[in-house]
Amino acid sequence: MNHALRMPGATLLTRLKVYDTVTPDGQRGGTPHFHFLCTEMYFVLNGTGAVEMIDGQGFSRVDLKPHSALVFTPGTIHRLINPNGDLEILVIMQNSGLPERGDNIVCFTDEWLADKDRYTEAMTVKTIEDAYRRRDRGVEGFLQLKAAFEDDPEKGCEALRKIYRQASLLVDAQKDEWGSIIEKGALTEADVALQRVDLLKNHEIDYLFGAQHFLIEAQNYSSLGFCGHLNRYFDPATLMPEGVRQE
Repeated sequence: MNHALRMPGATLLTRLKVYDTVTPDGQRGGTPHFHFLCTEMYFVLNGTGAVEMIDGQGFSRVDLKPHSALVFTPGTIHRLINPNGDLEILVIMQNSGLPERGDNIVCFTDEWLADKDRYTEAMTVKTIEDAYRRRDRGVEGFLQLKAAFEDDPEKGCEALRKIYRQASLLVDAQKDEWGSIIEKGALTEADVALQRVDLLKNHEIDYLFGAQHFLIEAQNYSSLGFCGHLNRYFDPATLMPEGVRQE
């Protein structure tokens, strides 16, 4: 039973060098955003910093040290903080890397979330200056939401609910595609593993002769992401290792 080489369980990973420029509240770091469908893990490769988060319980902050790992589920608005300019993270993403394929909403203010054209405008990034502008608008929304929770937890939850609702409307066109990606990715990987269990029950081991491996060399940080400069190990569009082309 031959099977395409991909990340374990149809996950995706990206190396991230976190932005180190100053945001509207005087901190250095990335863009506050959340995911609809994907749990993520941040593993600290180098440096120190923090993640600031907002969820239904309000605001929280977790300090990061080398080799620590933070896992968070969909709906967690998260923001990387890089006070010393040395924070590098390995990001492990669920569902074939859906966070690299649209499963991400920046925590903008209502001005940008309430209108799809304005949201598209705010999300467009061609230069590092554009990336910083997008991030700073996201920080403004994050600070506004944080203040709502500090004023009154119920007011904060209602403001958060409004962001979730607006965001869901913004991604209507992508929902069918996301379902297809999950079916062809994580669901297929689970099905293949179960098929192999059935083969092993009958002591059928020929599928093991289809074993594969591929070394992915470290590349330079070449893409502008929400939280910093990215080096992707697998192409999020094809799910093939970087440098490999499907024939």
